[in-house]
Amino acid sequence: MAILSILSKSASLPKKEAMFWLNRISMRDTLVYLFLLFFISFLPNVLLIISQFESTESQIPFSQYLLQVIVFYPFFMMFLIVTSISILALGSWFLKWVCQRKLAYQQLWKMTSYALLWPLLIYHLLFFTKIPITLSFIIGLTLLYIILFKMIISYPKRK
Repeated sequence: MAILSILSKSASLPKKEAMFWLNRISMRDTLVYLFLLFFISFLPNVLLIISQFESTESQIPFSQYLLQVIVFYPFFMMFLIVTSISILALGSWFLKWVCQRKLAYQQLWKMTSYALLWPLLIYHLLFFTKIPITLSFIIGLTLLYIILFKMIISYPKRK
């Protein structure tokens, strides 16, 4: 049930109430939320990859391929989530520095992770259209930093 609360608060960002509520969530719950969000959003791609497997062109049998996807995909997703959010949080750190706000990198990391919901959904919607992937990525990234900017300016300035 906590995941649904996190999802609803994350969807209402950059509202102050949601932002401060999400800031009190533990890092464990944040990582579980992120893992589920990325797992569900990339599940269609994984199913597409599995369905396009051709045993005539591969050196390994289908059962071994399926086992590798089932075992390694979650580990790869966790690595991808932590790494990509850490890199995106550097951009929010730059925004914090420009706006001269009092925020720690840990707060920016959590803010970035919760602000990813709408950009990720929009990216996946645009992925299945005729729009180039690069343009859909730029649109999602721009939306992410607009949300983060609105969240960052609600914090007090440094003295």
